[in-house]
Amino acid sequence: MDTRDLQIFLSVIEEGSITKAAAKIGTSQPSVSRTVQDLEAELGFALLHRVGRGIQITEEGLAFGDEARRLLMSFGELAARAKMIAAGRGRILQVASISAIGTSLIPAALADLGTAGLPQETHVGQFLPSVVVQEVRSGRAELGYCSLPLDTSGVEVLRLYSAPDAIALREDDPLAAQEVVPVGSLANRLMVTMLNPLRFQMHVARVLAARGVQVGQVIRTNISYAALQIVSRTGAAAIIDPVSAWGMNVPGVVIRPIDAEVPFYWGVLTAKGRPLSATAMRLADQVEANAERLIPGFARLDPALAGGLTPPAPEFSNYGTET
Repeated sequence: MDTRDLQIFLSVIEEGSITKAAAKIGTSQPSVSRTVQDLEAELGFALLHRVGRGIQITEEGLAFGDEARRLLMSFGELAARAKMIAAGRGRILQVASISAIGTSLIPAALADLGTAGLPQETHVGQFLPSVVVQEVRSGRAELGYCSLPLDTSGVEVLRLYSAPDAIALREDDPLAAQEVVPVGSLANRLMVTMLNPLRFQMHVARVLAARGVQVGQVIRTNISYAALQIVSRTGAAAIIDPVSAWGMNVPGVVIRPIDAEVPFYWGVLTAKGRPLSATAMRLADQVEANAERLIPGFARLDPALAGGLTPPAPEFSNYGTET
């Protein structure tokens, strides 16, 4: 089969008639019938039922039509992208990111670069950390932004950063009046955290355990922005990653440092052996510049250290967050 065969069959579906499909595409009715029969023989199932002098599309035919339509759309997009390349407008910039960075630092960087600094198309997908690595490793994304530590086999950590976690409070919370919030003041408080008890949130749990702090009720979510919204609506407190804390602006919520160093690590990932485009490098530079400007305690680290970052022991996993 080829794309012409698929186009003929889709015309039959759209017209509901072999005769009308033949007239639409400018060919003979026997030619359309032969194309459908050849497709059925190749696929091994019936696409049409002949009912009197008419036809009825089978369930298998409808399902195959959906797949054919998607495939032809992909070919159309490929042709359009080829024309863009021929016109000197370059390739699409594909970025995969965890939600914390994809919702804060990356949009700000795109705005700073402006249309002159971007290709014809830029795709920013938001995924779980492990999926970000898969997207970069497979080549589907040129750049990946991910929290660490994580198994990064098959990819390179191009840049590595750290900054201390912070606390989000509603602006009318008494603790919001303090420049630095003591961890001990969180005892018996309603807290917001994330659904997954693994990764950097275990640092938070370690600090709370070391200070002998038992929090009160806990609300869990899976996105930092949602945690900030919950803080705004409920008056709960949330120790969250510094990228979300300082990079997102949620009305009614204030961000304060805490009196304990709870580090958050994140990095820029690329596929091993794949050179970065100039556009991707400009974006990485701008994201880094914004992080340095917005996040207190921001630090650049040697990317070679990424493999040595290890999460704390799981016995402290009663409280924590993942971003």
